[in-house]
Amino acid sequence: MPLKDTYILLGSAGSGKSTQAELLKSSLHLAHIDIGSELRAVASQDTLLGHEVNEIINVKHSFVPDEVVFAVLLDAIHFVPETVGLLIDGIPRRESQIEKVLEVLEQAHRSLNKVIFIDVPEAVSVERISKRYACTVCKRNYILGKNLIDSETPCRYCSGHIVQRMDDTEEGVRTRHHIFQKDTLPVINYFEKTGQLLHINGDQETYKVFQNILKYVRPE
Repeated sequence: MPLKDTYILLGSAGSGKSTQAELLKSSLHLAHIDIGSELRAVASQDTLLGHEVNEIINVKHSFVPDEVVFAVLLDAIHFVPETVGLLIDGIPRRESQIEKVLEVLEQAHRSLNKVIFIDVPEAVSVERISKRYACTVCKRNYILGKNLIDSETPCRYCSGHIVQRMDDTEEGVRTRHHIFQKDTLPVINYFEKTGQLLHINGDQETYKVFQNILKYVRPE
């Protein structure tokens, strides 16, 4: 039986990537592998690797070595039945990771269908992300001006203190956007040349972005 499709989802901070991942996962019945979430899950484990990854991402706030990332990715793929399609979120982030990611897919006997790039201007990234807040106690998410009137207002669910993530400030968002442009655009260019890139305008309403993606990955 042939394996189901595999998609890679890429986008800078504020692109709406997480929302689209949830919609795609549900609509196309895909297994969603978010490499960031996978690494955080490993970091929470009481194992040698878990302690190592926890030290890197939670203590040193540094990048996890590629060999660890690829090992975690391959392990996550192996837990997905061969008849279920994949949506891989957030990797490759650098040109140097492309070959290894494709190699990991080959080892898992899967081939890449499309790389979905949700593109938004820097100003949109700043506007969206700088409005994100979260409760320090129950971790509920809030959007200033949408379901949060004032950042000083306590959490409506647990009365906890609501704060903005340190890197969700305007300066932090601009820095992340610039890093994405520098590191990940070469990845975008690579898959554009292979004909596997689906370039989506992310500066639209959520449902329009989703419809544009579906038009190409599930044509009528």
